[in-house]
Amino acid sequence: MKKFHLLASLILIALGTVFLSGCGGSDSDVVVVNEQKQKDTLEHSDEYDYKIYLITMDLADIFWTQIDEGCRQAVSEIGGINYKWLGPDVNTDELQMVCIDQAVEEGVDALVIASSSKKGINASLEKAAAKGVKLVFVDNPAEFEHVAFLATDNEAAGKVAGETLRKGLEEAGITSGTIALTANKDNVTSTELRIKGFRTAFEGTNFTLTDIFYMEDNDQSLKDYAAAHPEYIAFFGSNERTARNIGEQMKESNSKQMVMGFDTSDSVLTLLYDGYLYATIQQNPQRMGHDGLDIAVKALKGEYKENNARIDTGVKVLYRKEI
Repeated sequence: MKKFHLLASLILIALGTVFLSGCGGSDSDVVVVNEQKQKDTLEHSDEYDYKIYLITMDLADIFWTQIDEGCRQAVSEIGGINYKWLGPDVNTDELQMVCIDQAVEEGVDALVIASSSKKGINASLEKAAAKGVKLVFVDNPAEFEHVAFLATDNEAAGKVAGETLRKGLEEAGITSGTIALTANKDNVTSTELRIKGFRTAFEGTNFTLTDIFYMEDNDQSLKDYAAAHPEYIAFFGSNERTARNIGEQMKESNSKQMVMGFDTSDSVLTLLYDGYLYATIQQNPQRMGHDGLDIAVKALKGEYKENNARIDTGVKVLYRKEI
């Protein structure tokens, strides 16, 4: 077995984290900030040119850790940045708004944000914009004026995922049957577009695609859903958590149903290597974070003059033999 990248898992184990009650409704909802990494990045926290925070949907997915890694790389290259990573422990608009409000109160100059929904956090974004805060979206945008949005072309990536699964099914001699579509939450632009693109790959075929099953942050609910449908020939997990949970259920039940995944956490890659996922889509979250923070700095300096720019950070299909 080739060794694949385990840095994300090691970072999660080694993190020194601290809870901030200012960004959450209760002790169970509070935000985790990687303060040690902030100290590692800035030798003198009171000497900086700009204060820039990353705010993600939550802190559950390694995908966000990879975006943070990219941001910190940019901070180390640019210098003079007071940087923090904030995110709610639970993915809700209300808790992400608390994070945004906290950042504005702490005098942030720019925010790099993976929005929890299209319009649900706009009230807090309006407060930030009124203070002159530059907004750069990564992975998932809000419908709000911004400097740039860096992400996978999710509709195109979803079509690639669908074409990949269709090819795998046809190579296995399967030309009809039901394929389950799954996502974590409703009203998330990124997964909506992935599934939209995925559907196009099966137009004009004898395959049937289900309505979307939303797991709503409940890992077991998705496992139960997969276990309850042995008649489905395949599943599409449109993000890391859905791909991981379906793959784990396939492993627990020793099922031969085909699973098309999305994202490349160590758990997903292990399931892929062990044969419980057919393939997965690899995004480029490090580039999202790195280039997103770099653009934020350039916008603050007046060097980046575009508004609502759209930057595709690319994808790749990963098969078992490639890890």
